[in-house]
Amino acid sequence: MIAELYEKLRQGINVRQNLIKAKELLRGKDRARERDELLSHCGGDFSVLLSCLSSEDAKARKNAALVIGELSVPKLLTPLWEAYEAEQTRFVRSAHLTALKSYDYAELLPRLKDALKRVGSEEVCEENRKHLQEERMLLRGLISAKEDVKPHCYTGDGLVCGLVLTTNRNHKHVLLSGLGACRKKELAAGVMVQTKEASSLYGLRTFEEMFFVLPGCKTVPADPGEAAKALVQAGLASYLKERHKENGAPFRFRIELRSTMTLEKRSAFVRRMAAVLEEQGRGELVNVTDGYEVELRLIETKEKSFHVLLKLFTLRDYRFAYRRKAIAAGMRPFLAAFCMALAGDETDGGGHPFFRENAQVLDPFCGAGTMLIERAKYAPVKQMFGLDILEEAVLAARENTRLADERANYVHRDFFTFQREEAFDEIVTDMPFTVSENEERKQEIAELYRRFFLRAPEFLKEDGVLLLLTHDRGLVKKYGQVPFVCLKEFELSMKEGSYLFLMRKRCQQT
Repeated sequence: MIAELYEKLRQGINVRQNLIKAKELLRGKDRARERDELLSHCGGDFSVLLSCLSSEDAKARKNAALVIGELSVPKLLTPLWEAYEAEQTRFVRSAHLTALKSYDYAELLPRLKDALKRVGSEEVCEENRKHLQEERMLLRGLISAKEDVKPHCYTGDGLVCGLVLTTNRNHKHVLLSGLGACRKKELAAGVMVQTKEASSLYGLRTFEEMFFVLPGCKTVPADPGEAAKALVQAGLASYLKERHKENGAPFRFRIELRSTMTLEKRSAFVRRMAAVLEEQGRGELVNVTDGYEVELRLIETKEKSFHVLLKLFTLRDYRFAYRRKAIAAGMRPFLAAFCMALAGDETDGGGHPFFRENAQVLDPFCGAGTMLIERAKYAPVKQMFGLDILEEAVLAARENTRLADERANYVHRDFFTFQREEAFDEIVTDMPFTVSENEERKQEIAELYRRFFLRAPEFLKEDGVLLLLTHDRGLVKKYGQVPFVCLKEFELSMKEGSYLFLMRKRCQQT
């Protein structure tokens, strides 16, 4: 097929259409074979393809550049770059830059930087904004891929910062109790804090994300251009520079939009806002797709404006860095840590703390080990065992636990066939669940709960306790009441249908 297309290109037949077809073949599932076949027909003579770079048809020039990019032949690098410099049509220039990604273009780095300066100084108007922004992003990406971009270093401790810490909406008191005497107040999604020591808050495991609040700019208009201008006028760049060691480089940012808009409208909003931020930011703010240091989180309000929060990745959060390995449907480390803190404030019904001192702990459905790791982080344990029927889960749990600097015994075993003579003080687990409406799958989950509550007491000491995170509250009520006394039930999320149960093994004489 590619041979026929090449022959038509040589004869000048339907050049644009045949270039598009050739490009699609070179990007398809048999790309290696198609590339080899095209190279074979060219025989080292690429004049046919290079002539297409100067076609009168702009879309033909665009697709010729992309085809040359797929070939990755070193001798084509120079003519590809020369074609870029000579090109006057904006969307075609972006195709040349996309094609360069396939080449070792390190020798072009000084010229790429000159091109970025030139493009950055061009006047922006509605007609050229979209493609000008695309060309700038491609140039920055090519440059950063060939040189080490020096990151900014956070030095903001000592400066007063307004922060929003997101946490469980139903139990914000857990986070509030850990914040001590600093100024704080509850918000819908968490807690607002005022402090000079933002980095010290990462000593707490009961919040999920930390956001900085830009003074004088808690909300921005629903128009993307006006939203960007509001941030610039509020001194976004200055705020960031005050909290970082100066290195002369612009701050790399991305925008995360939480809205009821359609995906298409959200994408358009973000592109427009990012472009205006760059234009108004005088070179101090640069929009990138990866390697960003700042996330602008925009959250739609009832009035259709947007709350704006800043997430600084320059202030590193190492709390859950151990979780290098994950499995499908794995739980969030923050949620596991939060469950431990929530339970830690409770008693076992007999006046003793819910968690045992130097306990022996079992997780019968351990997944990647998150529950056991966070149990050990909350208070010292003597010994931990984790079971899972998936070998990949057990391997992930072992690696994560090692990185967390904790110790646990992980066994690739079904809980219902596991044997151990010595009983445990605690069982902590995130119960398996399904989101499927398949009746057979639902029955499987119900049967698992029934068998779990029959067998779990066998593994617990007479005063043993159970911490159970579930998405099937009704099954806990149905099967758990006889073998266990329910000490406390917490609704974590009505939307997600998640609940935390604290239970104690029911004494035999009762």
